[in-house]
Amino acid sequence: MLSPSRRRFLLSGINLALTGSLTGCGTILYPERRGQPAGPLDWKIVGLNSIGLLFFFVPGVIAFAVDFINGTIYLPPHEYGIDNQNSQDVELKSVSIPPDQISPDEVSLLVSQHSGRKVILLPGEYETQPIQSIEEFWSVERKMNVQS
Repeated sequence: MLSPSRRRFLLSGINLALTGSLTGCGTILYPERRGQPAGPLDWKIVGLNSIGLLFFFVPGVIAFAVDFINGTIYLPPHEYGIDNQNSQDVELKSVSIPPDQISPDEVSLLVSQHSGRKVILLPGEYETQPIQSIEEFWSVERKMNVQS
């Protein structure tokens, strides 16, 4: 039979091991991310969870599940260019492009120049929609988001 102090030490060790292995790395490292919406994956968290998956299969799967359920495996919106602010508070600037010069490269260049951020338009990663005036932008944008 184990002595009470030895039993307490053993139970504490098991409790600590289970707690560490049954929680996701994102939940431990970034508790402020809990409940955030899905977005691009944070590869640091995926890597740490994968190490757990490699060495201890069941706890690794549980770590991934915990991080996905909590939303802590995803990058925060401000780290990939989307803020939670009301998008209609953003001041829009109208820029005209002659119809014969409209191309993804030209649009990328103009948006980059006017926004101060590097913009690259990749095929299949953007949608276009004609608008008559800048005031029409937000209603068209809402319709496009509902369709996708």
